[in-house]
Amino acid sequence: MNKKLLYGVLSGVFAVGMLAACNGGGMDDGGGGQDNGGMEEEGN
Repeated sequence: MNKKLLYGVLSGVFAVGMLAACNGGGMDDGGGGQDNGGMEEEGN
C-alpha cells in the first residue's frame, strides 16, 4: 500500500515538473528564432 501511494505522489510530481519545464510560456531567449546548428559565428 505504501509503494502505491509513493508511486502516485512521485508520478504527480513528475507530471507537474514536465509541464513546468516544457511549457515554453512565451519566454524569449533573445535568439531571434535563428538556429546556427550549435556553431559560433566569427566576427570578421
